[in-house]
Amino acid sequence: MNKNGITGTLDDKIDSLRDSMKGVVDQGSQKVDALKTKVGEIKDEAVSRGNDLMSRATSLIQAHPLKSVAIAFGVGYLGMLGLRLLRR
Repeated sequence: MNKNGITGTLDDKIDSLRDSMKGVVDQGSQKVDALKTKVGEIKDEAVSRGNDLMSRATSLIQAHPLKSVAIAFGVGYLGMLGLRLLRR
């Protein structure tokens, strides 16, 4: 009788622990799913912003081609000067 009482109590504790661990795993899974969804939304928003910036830059370059070339040349020249100064 004493042996059955201890075994029953131990089985109950193991079942209780198993159930609580399943709950923890389920909660973790739900949080991971929510995080995946949020990361996907952020990625989609970043791609959308990038595409908007690219189309805006393209339209500005098409509207002002000479200014765009001059700015690109100036930035490249300043970058070259900066690298030369860093090498000394």
